[in-house]
Amino acid sequence: MPNNKAERTVINLNKLGFNRFLQFGHYKYTEAKPKLENHIHEDSIELCFFLKGQQFYRIKNELFQLKGNDIIIISPNTQHSTGTYPEDKGELFWLQVSLNEQEGLLCNLPSHQTNSLLNQLTKNSDIIFKGAHSLKTSLEELMNELQNPTSSLTALKINHLLIHVLLETLNLAQTPTQETSSERLEIINQYIMDNLHRIIYVDELASLIHVSTGYFKPWFRKNTGITPKEYINRIKIEKAKILLSQKKSVTQVAFDLGYNSSQYFATSFKKFTGITPKSFLLSHKLFPKRNS
Repeated sequence: MPNNKAERTVINLNKLGFNRFLQFGHYKYTEAKPKLENHIHEDSIELCFFLKGQQFYRIKNELFQLKGNDIIIISPNTQHSTGTYPEDKGELFWLQVSLNEQEGLLCNLPSHQTNSLLNQLTKNSDIIFKGAHSLKTSLEELMNELQNPTSSLTALKINHLLIHVLLETLNLAQTPTQETSSERLEIINQYIMDNLHRIIYVDELASLIHVSTGYFKPWFRKNTGITPKEYINRIKIEKAKILLSQKKSVTQVAFDLGYNSSQYFATSFKKFTGITPKSFLLSHKLFPKRNS
């Protein structure tokens, strides 16, 4: 069984006797990894539970941005990848389920219940919706049971958890989203964009939506999956890519975005993109102007 301390764990559930279930996986990256190439899952859906960080996925020809506590179900036979983006710093669970009836019943459910559940999940595919802490707990418990079987009842527990994960995911997909949080985040995002040239403090952001800093930090993480500091840094790095593409020097970009030094900027850039600013310039055949 995989080590639960591994950076990336993949378990083939069908090989363990769990019909209709394919891969169950988890990763927890502390830095960006190479991009996920374009691929499909034949006659199966893939449930992606993004716990922390942010990630771009290109599904068909549409670009999706997932943040912490987001879920997306990828429809069967659909090309998807991370596009031009890396597999980003963050934490993700994924679960693949076959729609092929010849592969047996889902956790011993009657065929009509199996088909109904999978059809409903498929109908809610290719849209982003919010997760819940209880679902995160179930996913962690499922991984623990698979890695550390404790008794003859382990298979029964795993079947129960698998069905619970599918049912809770469906329930969340059908739950109306709240607009209040997204409206607050729009205000915060615009403020950050207007102040990229300097250091932005957390208490400034809290005051924008009229809450205390103590309340703001956990609220922000719950709604974005990352800390305010990381969120600001991610926006700055995306802006840095644009400025570098305009052939500005690394030193000038660092200054324009309020970094204390070009070395700190380069470290931050690599942390979120997987490459240095210099490598970014070379890979895009960009060379700074001599007078910049």
